[in-house]
Amino acid sequence: MTDPVLTEEEKGALLEGVSSGQVEVHANGGPTYADVKAFEFGPNSRIVTNSFPRLQSLNRQFATRFAKQAEQLLNAETVVTFNNVANIPFSEFGEKGEGLSLLLEFVPKPLDGSALINLNSQLVELLVETFYGGGGNDPADPAREDAVFYTPGETNVATMFGNAVLSIIADVWQPLSRFAPEMLGDHLSSGVIDCIDGGDAVICSEFDIKIGETEQHFHILWPLATVSSLVPVFEGQKRERDSAEDARWDRSLRSRLTDAIVSISSGVGNTSLTLRQVADLTPGDVINITNPQKGVIFASTVPVIEGRFGVHDGRYAIETTQWLGAEADAVSN
Repeated sequence: MTDPVLTEEEKGALLEGVSSGQVEVHANGGPTYADVKAFEFGPNSRIVTNSFPRLQSLNRQFATRFAKQAEQLLNAETVVTFNNVANIPFSEFGEKGEGLSLLLEFVPKPLDGSALINLNSQLVELLVETFYGGGGNDPADPAREDAVFYTPGETNVATMFGNAVLSIIADVWQPLSRFAPEMLGDHLSSGVIDCIDGGDAVICSEFDIKIGETEQHFHILWPLATVSSLVPVFEGQKRERDSAEDARWDRSLRSRLTDAIVSISSGVGNTSLTLRQVADLTPGDVINITNPQKGVIFASTVPVIEGRFGVHDGRYAIETTQWLGAEADAVSN
């Protein structure tokens, strides 16, 4: 054991000298505090919440439409209701899990990244039983709680359910973004999911689904990195139009419109036949048509010009006489 730096006698002498003032102690003048400036919430300040009102509206529309789609898939009475939406870390969602879950990964093109549909084990079993004509599982039955995998048959039914979800998402979200979602594969909640880390934030939409007399729930998980461009819309913000930018695009589109290539066509005559006469036609029959006096020129399928039908340089032709429609008159001038 090493000797102490100060002996007991030296410690006593030091304390006595400090208290009597014989020993000078250098101090920093007392505690110092950082300056704190008052902060005022201005009128334009905005508190960001997790409510996402626009997303909630989309989820309610999704629930209504998806119920009909699920009924056709399962051939059973189905009710789907939107429960809630929350912005949480993916690890927190996993901690709230109810045993083994099946996670269906999909790509919501044109967005970058992946998203997930979470189906718990009870719902997977319910979907399989109902799809194959069963009466559904007992909610109190713990048969799947200790499962460690899903059979190919269970996965196939769950994937069909997931594809039905994606078809309704693409339909409901069309005013917001033209999605072409594509299923990538499935993962077990007990495994490692490459498309997302535990610390990544996800927007979790929860839905209750009642099939027959049995009720379960499922989740759609949107990683924040995937839908970052849509978050302002989820929060109900509106994009402010730039009139100068709109005018520039208008000029650009108009200047390129005249270079667009369209197919030109025209009818050469017409006649009327009864349905019986049409049914009695055989190869070699001749259909008489009226001698065309006027012809109409179509740009794609839109009638644009009317003229006289005739022959020019040995070829059938139409001599234009007038533009059709008010817009066409303005263009001709």
